[in-house]
Amino acid sequence: MDCYRCVRVCPVKAIRITGGYARVEGDLCIQCGACVHECPQHAKIILPSTDYVKSLIEDGHRVVASVAPSFPAVFPGWQSERIPAALRRLGFSYVGETAEGAEAVSEVSLTQMKKGSIFTACPTVVRYVEQERPEYLSQMIEIASPMIAHARILRERLGDDIKVVFIGPCAAKKQEILRPENKGDVQAALTFTELVKWLEDEEIDLSECPVESFDGEGGYDVARLFPLEGGMLKTCDILTDASVDDIVHPCGPDAVKALFDVPIESWNFRASEPLFCEGGCIGGPGYPTDVNLFERRQRVIDYVKSKSLGLPKADTSAVDLRVTFEKRNKIISFDSVSDEEIERILAETGKADESERLNCGACGYNSCREKAAAVALGMAEASMCLPQMRRHAERRVDQIIEISPIGIVALDENLHIKNMNPAFKKMFLCTDRIIGREISYLINAACYEEVAKGEKTTAEAVRAKYGKRYHEIVSRMADKNEYIGFYLNLSKSEPDTNQLELIREQMVHQAKEILQHQVEFAQNLAQYLGESTAESEVLVRRMIDMYEEDN
Repeated sequence: MDCYRCVRVCPVKAIRITGGYARVEGDLCIQCGACVHECPQHAKIILPSTDYVKSLIEDGHRVVASVAPSFPAVFPGWQSERIPAALRRLGFSYVGETAEGAEAVSEVSLTQMKKGSIFTACPTVVRYVEQERPEYLSQMIEIASPMIAHARILRERLGDDIKVVFIGPCAAKKQEILRPENKGDVQAALTFTELVKWLEDEEIDLSECPVESFDGEGGYDVARLFPLEGGMLKTCDILTDASVDDIVHPCGPDAVKALFDVPIESWNFRASEPLFCEGGCIGGPGYPTDVNLFERRQRVIDYVKSKSLGLPKADTSAVDLRVTFEKRNKIISFDSVSDEEIERILAETGKADESERLNCGACGYNSCREKAAAVALGMAEASMCLPQMRRHAERRVDQIIEISPIGIVALDENLHIKNMNPAFKKMFLCTDRIIGREISYLINAACYEEVAKGEKTTAEAVRAKYGKRYHEIVSRMADKNEYIGFYLNLSKSEPDTNQLELIREQMVHQAKEILQHQVEFAQNLAQYLGESTAESEVLVRRMIDMYEEDN
């Protein structure tokens, strides 16, 4: 709540903020899973499918597994050799590698390459182009992804009555299997996170599983590199080193978006292999651990080296791998908001002047104008502007202090007066002309000097000055080397000992709470902008009431 990290990482700004809470706008989402990976509260999850897969097995269907070639990143070394047996224990009747489909996709894609071709193995890239950059659809190679290709190969081999379950790191696969052209090919997609949880629930220990081979293994050794950056190009035997300037393989949202920022008429690329996750599929959101990206990469490479067996390849030429892509109409478009509406919203949020538009990105949007457009569309709230809300909160607290009958003075690290409220000026018969002078010029500075030595953070005393007796509480601000003093005039009444002690205790308690709120303001701005401002106001009001009751 109120952190906006999901908004910040979403490449298409498909997060709607309502009442401080974020939810994914399904019609805009491209299923990249960035928000799932980014959310510190784990409020975003990938739609689970484990229970459905279990029901397929329990109902007696022939359920086959298509395991993505990135699986060694989760199950490295000896564990990868035991995954086939573990999946068979879960009830899968056939366990194959999606790399077989990747090999077939590579072969057919090569026959359809033309200048500027875009490989389409990544379903998030496909959806991004369909929705955000449809002018590039003509460059897309209309071939199925390795998951869909492998499912069709398995149906050709095993019969159309099988139920295919894909297991991999990708969130977008959950949506890809629902596309009309893929209907019936794959019945469910599980993430590696779901698989690990399922194995734990069934108490299947990989160390107790035998070493077994995948079904249908052979003929796709290099295709196991598909989940790595440039892996498909490598499978196609296309050179991708720095000396080649007409082949590109961008990975990650920023790199992919930058690729499509190049006008199509300016493309001099022979081919591109864009993957939406950093580092390729090994950077997908469906991993159960935060293993370093380069460690994942090395695990996959080690597995590929260990499995380069040169086994014969099955004939898959009869399998139809064609698919179609088409433009998706956006229900909500930031471009639909007029300049006049954007300027009106900016003015209402105190940003009529260009100098007020910091474009800091704290709200999650790239600019103040983009955020204003989101407000106009109901995707964002005006209060998401943290710098503006901070200024508002500071002014609110300043106003409260200004009207307080408690004398308040702020000093810098050298005990020079920085600021003082009207009650302090009235109590000690001074004006703003003494700002910058040492506090000792005006009153006894013993308490400040005591705190400045570092022996304690708070000191207090009852003193007299200008014919007034006052109670002084001095504290050092924890977040910066500055000091603040609170002064209660005791001259107008003569409380007994018990009353005086009560006043002292109450003032100490209230002053410390206000100081704590100022520390929290610097340390936790988001929380302060909400309830802490109101709490600070209540604390000061209590002090005012206490003062007025005493008088």
